[in-house]
Amino acid sequence: MDFISGIGLVSSVVTIIGAPLVLWGIWQLFLNYKEAKRLNQIVSVVLECIDNKRKIVPLMVVRRKDITRAELQGILGTIKMKPSITGRYKLDHLNTKAFWQDIERLQASDNDDNDQLLIPCSPEEIEQFDIPQHESLSDKKI
Repeated sequence: MDFISGIGLVSSVVTIIGAPLVLWGIWQLFLNYKEAKRLNQIVSVVLECIDNKRKIVPLMVVRRKDITRAELQGILGTIKMKPSITGRYKLDHLNTKAFWQDIERLQASDNDDNDQLLIPCSPEEIEQFDIPQHESLSDKKI
């Protein structure tokens, strides 16, 4: 075997090993792009009164990758409270196992922008917020 044949053999082996690795790398890039796109989807947060179906949709949006209990409580904290209410809002659903399961479902879901976190509220809980009866925050113009 001469030198030129040796180079040809080495390049063939490198090609046989390298081509599948390059294809695997391209596949991983595609998967990473798909996951980044999924994590950047916007998830809506909706407070809904169980009895009268009154809804409050905060103006702020949350991306799927940021949907955590702390982030949600911060968003809910931006909703204007009635002047007679002192301190922080009180929503019993935020302390339930179902709330944690809803967050987990949203984080793992791959629906295309159809996800929302529905937080059920009692009439007393929704009355904490200073939003007129006939409108929700999503109806207001900025």
